[in-house]
Amino acid sequence: MKQAKSRSHSLSSRLPFKGAFLPLAMSLVEKGAEGFGYGRREAGGLVLAIEELFSFYARQATADSAIDVDLEDQGYRLALTLTFRMANPDLRAFNLTWNCSLDSEESLELLGPMLAARSVSSLRLDFGTDDQVVLRLARNRDYPPAADVPLPPGDLKSPLRLLEPSADDLRHFAAMAVAAGSPFLPGFLARPGMAADMLAAGHIGALLIEQDSWIRGGVLWHPLTGSCLELYGPYIFGPDADAQGVTLLLDAAVARISRSPYRGLVRRQGVLAGFERFFDFLGELHLRRGDAAIRSTCYYRQLKEESSGTVYCAEPLASFLDKQYDRLCLPRQIRQAGSDPARLRDGSVLAVELEHERSLAILRPLCAGKDMAANLTAHLDMLRGEGIGNFLVELNTGRSEDTAFAAPLAETGFVPRLVIPDAGQGDLVVYDHPEPEGRV
Repeated sequence: MKQAKSRSHSLSSRLPFKGAFLPLAMSLVEKGAEGFGYGRREAGGLVLAIEELFSFYARQATADSAIDVDLEDQGYRLALTLTFRMANPDLRAFNLTWNCSLDSEESLELLGPMLAARSVSSLRLDFGTDDQVVLRLARNRDYPPAADVPLPPGDLKSPLRLLEPSADDLRHFAAMAVAAGSPFLPGFLARPGMAADMLAAGHIGALLIEQDSWIRGGVLWHPLTGSCLELYGPYIFGPDADAQGVTLLLDAAVARISRSPYRGLVRRQGVLAGFERFFDFLGELHLRRGDAAIRSTCYYRQLKEESSGTVYCAEPLASFLDKQYDRLCLPRQIRQAGSDPARLRDGSVLAVELEHERSLAILRPLCAGKDMAANLTAHLDMLRGEGIGNFLVELNTGRSEDTAFAAPLAETGFVPRLVIPDAGQGDLVVYDHPEPEGRV
């Protein structure tokens, strides 16, 4: 695979972090979004976000501080990054569990950040030296759901052949995947226009197979990090093409990806019975929806020689990683590290991704704080109340904000199940939360 180079346009500005410059910051985002071709509703979410975040944190900024505002058109979404310096900023309102109370002045003051977090498609937090805070927000374009399209008939005769898809080909393939009820579809395939724009902008790669001018299936890949790709599929439509189509797609995709700079390839879907030769087995997650069991099997293929690394973490994560690194022959050194509660921020932050089809919530640590265990419990209680029955946490070993959650995760009943090499700033540890009677 020739590494995709994403096409994007961006603009940036450094402004004094004072309320007087808020209109200029809002105008930069509003006019920039308009210039990049985003609609009023799409741009409105980011304009609201910068209005609320700028005005809230400017009140806490020192007199001579500045804020960097960066806006980037990534083809299928608009990304806004705000960078400033602040010791112990109040980030609690970014949690999905945060609610404002009319009876609490403190709570009402955080209404702005809460609205900002809920007006965008995704939010990330990063922290640098000298109290640097980086807020990364993104707002997806509005895409309609997949239209109903016909699937291939059963009387096709010509040989299967590989197809390098155009954006239109991928748009039609995505609609077919939805119509076929293919399991484990990523969210971008449920919105065919998004998949087409991601391909055109270089954010995903894809190969399709066709027969008698009918698309019979496809496989896609998308970077998780600069060193690890995630594979989706293969998805096959119609009878009598399964084994041959899967082999053709996997052979071609793995051969192409192996020529890329990426070190690893992960697949997190169902069992690949008969095709295990393509991957190593990392582990399996057992989820439930009602009385139905859902098996999510994690496969991995090492594409380049593994680089060594150091992981700083505390128990019980350290012992789990030691066993997994030994089993997977990963050259990692684990160093025990503890966190000083006195140096933690007051409030922790968790991002939540919901997959209602699998009754699943995926929690990702964004910011460590003194309330980590209580925050995890609050998220579990709220999500259970909304009918979610499966919970995963993805912990990035390369972020101290993540590894600080190791003990609180154990305290609240989460169990580490598998490690995905290089799938974060370090490796990715996936936890689940068993039912009270336990789940193996």
